[in-house]
Amino acid sequence: MDNLATRRSTGLIMLIGSVAGFIASFLLSIDKIKILKDSQFNPSCNISEKLNCKSVMLSKQAEVFGFPNSLIGIAAFAIFIALAIAILGGVEFPRWFWQIAAIGALLGIIFSHWLAYQTTFVIGALCPYCMIAWFGNFLILSSLLQENLRKRADSDEAALIKIIGFMPILHFTWLAMVIGFAFIGVS
Repeated sequence: MDNLATRRSTGLIMLIGSVAGFIASFLLSIDKIKILKDSQFNPSCNISEKLNCKSVMLSKQAEVFGFPNSLIGIAAFAIFIALAIAILGGVEFPRWFWQIAAIGALLGIIFSHWLAYQTTFVIGALCPYCMIAWFGNFLILSSLLQENLRKRADSDEAALIKIIGFMPILHFTWLAMVIGFAFIGVS
């Protein structure tokens, strides 16, 4: 398998996850500002009682560090958009850089999973924009894991092909589990 094609798929997966997460975080931030200005504002992501951004945005979990979590998302997803563009542009980073980036993405996943648990089982409502950000985080982490594994498997093309083939299965399995547990949790 061509290393260039592998890197492009890594960059593309990361770019898709980063852009989706950035847009979701941006829209959440705009809606949060509108809610602060007008408590009667009804965000576009309020679809039903269970799919309800407003109840999530007004919870204490939406401001873990004293400011809206969506601002963290805007900053983090912007960084990963830049990284994805660099990957697509052919920039080679040292191995330690990929490891640090993967650790950062792993911390983002841990935070996302905690937020997913909180919205599902404590708040009792799901925020569609939040769910997009959760999945965007996972795409970023999986693309970074893929890149770290590619760095290790550069000399073993068969191992690389197995890794690349496994990633889509991992994405869809994780997505199905998170969405399944979320809908079971708010039922």
